[in-house]
Amino acid sequence: MKGVLLATSTVIVWALLNIINRFCVLKYDINIIVFTSFMIFATGVSLLMIRKQVTPENWKKGIKYSWLYTGMQIIRSFTMISTFLYITPTETSLLFNIEVVIAYLLAYAIFKRIPYRGDYAGILVILSGFILFVSALSADIRPTVVLLVMVSATASCIRSIVVEKTTLGNPDTSIRQKCGISGFTLFYGGLSLIGFFFSLALLKHLLPEQHPNLFYRFLSHLPSLSEMVHPATIISACLTGLCINAATTVLYYATLKFSTSEIFMTIRAFQPVLTFLFELLAATAYAAMRPRLSTLDYIYGGLLVIGSLLILIVPSHGSYTHQSKDFITD
Repeated sequence: MKGVLLATSTVIVWALLNIINRFCVLKYDINIIVFTSFMIFATGVSLLMIRKQVTPENWKKGIKYSWLYTGMQIIRSFTMISTFLYITPTETSLLFNIEVVIAYLLAYAIFKRIPYRGDYAGILVILSGFILFVSALSADIRPTVVLLVMVSATASCIRSIVVEKTTLGNPDTSIRQKCGISGFTLFYGGLSLIGFFFSLALLKHLLPEQHPNLFYRFLSHLPSLSEMVHPATIISACLTGLCINAATTVLYYATLKFSTSEIFMTIRAFQPVLTFLFELLAATAYAAMRPRLSTLDYIYGGLLVIGSLLILIVPSHGSYTHQSKDFITD
């Protein structure tokens, strides 16, 4: 029961995080690079506040993987939030079920885990739903959305594999100890991003406008000085990182400890439904948050959810023994 409650809480907070990020994108006209940098930094601060000291040996084992985890977290957060410029959180959450397919590919490449024969039906349904849902999007946004979702889902899967490898390698490390290691790399990773982009923004501010240099044209695509110090962006990002994104990390580690992958994936399949309900609730306060789903979207989205459930419902048979579905993705 504890595992089910933790898995449910994790999925609820993930859905809430997507709604908050979408609200910030629409309401405050944030720069996503700046928002992501401050959110990652604030997440690290929050995790460091609840950290528990680890042994030097476990620190050495965990820190190198934690840097990879932080890198994937930054990529995932940036690309996920960027999708909200084009589609709603519900649509993003539905398309994100493609990560189940990516997880199987990575699990095979890294752990040599071969899918059960029964899993192929679910994979086929997910792929069909993904292609149909994408084909229903406007042609002008379709390539960008596909690229963002695929990059974000891949980063999420790699992050999950990192967590699994560290959990298997350091089974005695507690949740608070894991939060301390992750908090350290997230804190310095976010701080480095803030310093890096602030330096480039300052350089762009000092250079004359319409500078013919190719480097200046590159700088023009990065945040400006005013965007780096935009109060609404900084405040919303820090509050999101301190309260919501940090909570997702703690719950994520706790879920991995007390819940099986099968239970978690079952509950995770219903995240689009929760996201849809949160969007409807948010739309009562801010009309721009209203989800935009057609009848076909419901049908294609249903295929994505059903495909995820098929992987868990269809009986698994195989002649091999060393296999697991221990990849938990969000």
